[in-house]
Amino acid sequence: MAYRIYIDESGTHANNYLIIGMLFVPDHGALHSELCKAKDKIGYFNNSRKRSSKYREVHFTRFRSNRDVELAKLWIDGFVKHNCFFRSIVIDWKIFDGRFFGGPFEPEALKKRRAYKKWAEMLLQPELSTPSSIEIRNAELYLDRLRIMYGYDVIDHLKDRFCGDYEGNHPYIRKFQHTDSSKDANQCLQLCDLLTGCLYQQLCPSSKQAKIQVRDYLISKLAAFGVREFRAEFWKGFSPKTLRKHFPKYSAWFWKPTEDGKKKKRRKMR
Repeated sequence: MAYRIYIDESGTHANNYLIIGMLFVPDHGALHSELCKAKDKIGYFNNSRKRSSKYREVHFTRFRSNRDVELAKLWIDGFVKHNCFFRSIVIDWKIFDGRFFGGPFEPEALKKRRAYKKWAEMLLQPELSTPSSIEIRNAELYLDRLRIMYGYDVIDHLKDRFCGDYEGNHPYIRKFQHTDSSKDANQCLQLCDLLTGCLYQQLCPSSKQAKIQVRDYLISKLAAFGVREFRAEFWKGFSPKTLRKHFPKYSAWFWKPTEDGKKKKRRKMR
């Protein structure tokens, strides 16, 4: 069964944390159907005349009402129930060092552009590598075109990285697409936004009770998968390899500049 991979971000315009989240869905039809049924159940419909979508878009940053909370809980139940999984990488801007992504005389904007591409690659690579607990072939990758990574040509980079040197009938990823998350067809991309936003909510707490309730509900449901909390101290106790081993359903990798630096040194030595 071909996977669909959805990419979202949280904290794009903030000065504290950036989170890149990826939702891997092997059975898109079943999960998509359940997400739509949840919106039908509570009447989560689009009332704006500016959009043609039937459903109101799930956007965690806009959560305010009890209806938002009710829908989010149903969606989290669906995420837990289905055999999909979520991976994320967290970047603390306080420790970001541009020298790992460019020369001393290059502009900082160019270094960040390279960093976004590298982070997306580093998050995706372990799920496609062999050996792995799953085998992903002929996957479809979707990125919200409204996100900053769309402007940074992340899809072109990932296409070159995972398809450029591969020939055959079963590539890792066969389709790369920018898309609009508000469309009815993209419920799973909206779920990725929800899962990413809950982690950001823990790192940068909001006073909005709706967001707090949804975050706490997700944490409680993930307890069955070994996730006891979302605080940075919890996730930092694991390496990228042990994260995937201990938390197959949902994990957060806190990136460190030295991790890229060590890899570059190894490549130079070879």
